[in-house]
Amino acid sequence: MNKTITGALAVALGFVVMVPAAIANPEQTANGAQSPAAVMAAQTCGGCHGTMGQVKDNAFMPLAGMPTSQFVLAMKSFANGSRPSTLMGPLAASFSDAEIQAMAEYFAAIPKFQHEANK
Repeated sequence: MNKTITGALAVALGFVVMVPAAIANPEQTANGAQSPAAVMAAQTCGGCHGTMGQVKDNAFMPLAGMPTSQFVLAMKSFANGSRPSTLMGPLAASFSDAEIQAMAEYFAAIPKFQHEANK
């Protein structure tokens, strides 16, 4: 495994260790803002998918604005191995269903990134 992938996996899994019990209640807070636990879990994606899921290149799938059902399906497919990936398989498998749902709702609420050329 190359050093970049190994390093990214180590960072991502390090964040996962911090999250386990944090998403006991993944719903949004009373004022409509995302729960702190959902935000914290979603930040594990930032190293590859960009801050708040808004990535400026085509190397990784942007997560901002992704429909909740699409995000959940992708994560469950990575976790069960039906969608092969060296990095995403073990990472997705480490999240609970509640954590995946909370992250899906977080990213769905963020506007998609628009490249300068597309504005």
